[in-house]
Amino acid sequence: MTQFDKAEKVSAVVLDVYGTIAAITDTRNPFGKLLRFGELQGRAKTPQDRMTLMTQAISLSEAATVLGIALTDRQLEELKADLQAELASIELYPEVLSTIHALQDRGIKVALCSNLAAAYAPPITRLLPMTLDVYTWSFEARSLKPDPAIYDTVCRRLQCLPQQVLMIGDTQKADVDGPRAFGMQAIRIDRRTADDNAEKISSLNGLFKLL
Repeated sequence: MTQFDKAEKVSAVVLDVYGTIAAITDTRNPFGKLLRFGELQGRAKTPQDRMTLMTQAISLSEAATVLGIALTDRQLEELKADLQAELASIELYPEVLSTIHALQDRGIKVALCSNLAAAYAPPITRLLPMTLDVYTWSFEARSLKPDPAIYDTVCRRLQCLPQQVLMIGDTQKADVDGPRAFGMQAIRIDRRTADDNAEKISSLNGLFKLL
């Protein structure tokens, strides 16, 4: 697929989470701070750190142990407080619930697929009053977008062919290029623009102009 293909029936819509259906309004970045504590100890950050944090269901203290970062009690409490502040500040974008209801009313399956640390998943399921068809988190799928393995997981769980699945997210590589390379349809959401077309929508409301 090169872009959204209106001729191909969409049987399922897969939504990214942060930046797509929800926002963290009080950003503290506790896992980033954890890595900075490691740098102060002479531990250089590596690309593998992101894999470690997002493909394992581990807490902040467990992450520190796995990454070999020593934390004082005060530092750990600071990171925990930052994490709780972030989780408490999570909000859904205004049109999310109505969009999901409208998709479900049309008989379209709805799934979530997101790269995130384990702590960031429960607030989303609590904020959504409905049950979705599939939840594919990187920490339980053990893979990160744009790895084809995570798209394969979500499509198999949806029991849909890739070309029947439309991915929507705010990151070009993870939510558009990766899904399209796997054979899915994809549209980027960019809430900073008012332009809706076959490549980009400004909110989830724009989806219904294309379906």
